[in-house]
Amino acid sequence: MDQLMIVGLALVALHVVLGYKRPGVAFVTAPISAFVLEYAAVVTETPENMVLAPVLIIVALAAIALSGRDDESQRWCHWWAWQLLVAIVLLLLLAVALAGFSALGAGFILPLFFILGIIMIVASPIIYGAVSRRMMVMQVFSTIGSIMRQNLPLAMALDCAATGLQDATTGVFRSIKTWLVKGYSLTEAIRRGYPQCPARALAMLSAGEQIDQLPAALTVIETDFKSIAMERRRLQPVHPFYPVAILAFTFLVVLALTGFVIPTFQVVLKETAGGRLPTATRTLLAITDAIVHPRDGRWHLGFLFALVVGLALYRLSQRRRPDRPYVHTWIIDSLKWFLPVIHWFERNRSMVQVVELLRMSLNGGCPVNEAIRGTLHLDVNVCFRSRLVCWLRRVERGENIAESARRCGLGAALAWAFEGGVDTGNTPAVLEMLESHYRSNYSYRVNLARFILWPLGIIALGATVGFVVYAIFSPAVAVIRHLATDIYP
Repeated sequence: MDQLMIVGLALVALHVVLGYKRPGVAFVTAPISAFVLEYAAVVTETPENMVLAPVLIIVALAAIALSGRDDESQRWCHWWAWQLLVAIVLLLLLAVALAGFSALGAGFILPLFFILGIIMIVASPIIYGAVSRRMMVMQVFSTIGSIMRQNLPLAMALDCAATGLQDATTGVFRSIKTWLVKGYSLTEAIRRGYPQCPARALAMLSAGEQIDQLPAALTVIETDFKSIAMERRRLQPVHPFYPVAILAFTFLVVLALTGFVIPTFQVVLKETAGGRLPTATRTLLAITDAIVHPRDGRWHLGFLFALVVGLALYRLSQRRRPDRPYVHTWIIDSLKWFLPVIHWFERNRSMVQVVELLRMSLNGGCPVNEAIRGTLHLDVNVCFRSRLVCWLRRVERGENIAESARRCGLGAALAWAFEGGVDTGNTPAVLEMLESHYRSNYSYRVNLARFILWPLGIIALGATVGFVVYAIFSPAVAVIRHLATDIYP
């Protein structure tokens, strides 16, 4: 056993210990150690030592994942370790399956159908899990809101609600009860006992807790999630999976025709007329050839990179921390804020939350500055949050509330709500009207965008399918035309 093998095994053992004791450190250092081992194996020209790098990665991820078996001790590194291990296992199974198909001489179509079937099988539980998580959020907050409205002991009532049930919601109730008994606030207990809770709900709950308006905040959260659920139950003009299914079916048909039918037409045209295939057909053949038989892997690697980056950005956009935004939150929110159409939706969504909390705070007797300070705990766009910070500073300096809102870019409508002063008692009623206006306006614009964009997408889909049909049938038309000129000169 050479020295590099000994060093590699020592690093593997070290990362096993780190995975249990310091999972975050192990997650960061494992790729660096694997790269060093791989580089050393290449420099020393010992191919047998190249296996140390993947072994170190897999062993470190397994140790990190096992160290987070307890829900209370789970961190970001545990989640990523489990996801990466599952991805590695799926890729290995896929490679074994493709190798088996290749050994049997199955060709290209059968493995493609196998991969599509695997995607459908994997996608089904993911979609079901997403729907279940949305239903769980509604169930958790409706139960907690009902308990608080009846002035029942929260920890005891949650324990009673979990009695006799054996589903995932039961574990959430008991976990929240455990943290409440330990003396944590409701927001912190939900954050620890229900890690999958949406950041928006936690932010509203935290803001309501700051101003001692928890029941009202729970009512707002229930209303928001019920409206989202009702929106999802509405009849969609086109099912989202319809374009995907059409494109997948078209792609399979094109592969079959370009592999078996169009080459025959090409031979016929070349032997009889000495001509080439039509331009549309040559373009389609070039596209399919670049996909199926690439001369280099740049396009495939580029597509895979774009897919991974897109999924990573989507996942990062779901991880939010309103009180101390992450760096990626600043980047993503800034992009959304400065894009032409998305800017309106971001501003309107943020305004709905702010107006809701301001109305609750003023109805609860909070001073204006404390009400504005409470909005800083909301999960709003970070660029909009900077305007709230500006408004709070101006109000605490003694400036006019309405004029400060205008100068900080919060809009004339919000300034109008504070125009006559809070002492008149009209501000909560005006805020309630603005809340209804912003909510209905947001829903209207979302539906309008949906009913405009979907037909445009279907037109583009129809143009794509039409091009494919024309490219497939134009060689047959060319052959028939040539034969017709031979029979009828």
